Amino acid sequence: MIVSVLGVQIELVSIQRSKLKGLNADLLVRFDYYYTVFNRKELCVIQCKNNESISPLKYQKITELIEKIIGMPVAVLMKSLLYYERERFISQGVYFIVSDKYAFLPSLIANVRVKDEGRQHMKLIPAAQYFLLYYLLENKDCGKFTIRELEQILPYNYLAISRAIINLENLQLCKVTKNGAGTKHIIFEETKRELWEKSRKFLFSPVKKVLYSDKIWEGTYSVSGLNALSHYSRLNPEPYNTIAVWDRMFSELSMQYNEIEGICKIEVWKYPTFMPYQPDNKIVDRLSLYLSMKDDPDARVENELESLIENMPW
Repeated sequence: MIVSVLGVQIELVSIQRSKLKGLNADLLVRFDYYYTVFNRKELCVIQCKNNESISPLKYQKITELIEKIIGMPVAVLMKSLLYYERERFISQGVYFIVSDKYAFLPSLIANVRVKDEGRQHMKLIPAAQYFLLYYLLENKDCGKFTIRELEQILPYNYLAISRAIINLENLQLCKVTKNGAGTKHIIFEETKRELWEKSRKFLFSPVKKVLYSDKIWEGTYSVSGLNALSHYSRLNPEPYNTIAVWDRMFSELSMQYNEIEGICKIEVWKYPTFMPYQPDNKIVDRLSLYLSMKDDPDARVENELESLIENMPW
């Protein structure tokens, strides 16, 4: 389902019941549940299945309960609201969306004025950036995917991939179509070089935080930092280990860490440090490496990173 909020077209993806564990039977029966990303923030949208009249106070209690269980803001989707009804919903702090006419989403639309301006403030979410970089790096040049196909490729589940697609589509980095059977196809229309240039303003460094240890990390990791750059360039490797670990696989309880120094530098990444079907899976990919090091003050590093991008086999 597509709805428009302040001129921004957003897609609502149905949330399966298996993802709504903790909600009581009454809430599951009374409402349809949808997921979307708006202005870089996740949002659950609920819609009453019938014409039942629910007071703003009751909606306040319902949305607060759902938010505590699913861990994201909740908005009510409605076909219409009279002026005095809108005022009552606002006074109760209930988020709502009424077609393209009205929306009360104070924590989500503070920076949004019009569609294009809103897009300038947005960024890719980690799963979306990971998928985009995977496509830019793959050799087959296949610009068309289904979500089911991506489930077999990417280390994310169906819901996470759906969120990523919504994010990419909202930023106009991909196009989503449906065939006669209702299967969604995710299509990249630009050349890979064009898509890279178009997406750069939305990209971020994958590094969430940096820690140091005097012990070598024994879990799953990929080589990163200068040692990874030396693999792709003419720079000499450094004597110290710099590794990248996906934050889902990292636990600060497993070793002793500090934020100053150690024989092992550990970058905790926001998305996986390895790319499917890439030949050098023990080394972070070229594009993520560029994003993680592009602000390094060393002129040698800057030159090699630029060469890395210029020599990409787009």
